[in-house]
Amino acid sequence: MTTPTPYAKDLGNLLYHSATVGGLSVGYSMVGKKLLKMKPADLGRLDIEDSTKLVGTVALAFWTQDMPVKQRIIPANIIKSN
Repeated sequence: MTTPTPYAKDLGNLLYHSATVGGLSVGYSMVGKKLLKMKPADLGRLDIEDSTKLVGTVALAFWTQDMPVKQRIIPANIIKSN
């Protein structure tokens, strides 16, 4: 079996992390919209309130991703380096 090239490994891990954090961010935005009656961030104007919403959502997504990684529920990287 051949080992993946560094580019394939980096691209695979990039897609894995993007899908994980992106999915969690969308999920938290939906929860904020439905349960907290919070308006989604307006990307057209991006004032302090909207920037705070985006930063908070992404930070919460990274924190949520980090918990199962530390507990070894999900892998830190989908493609292991040698």
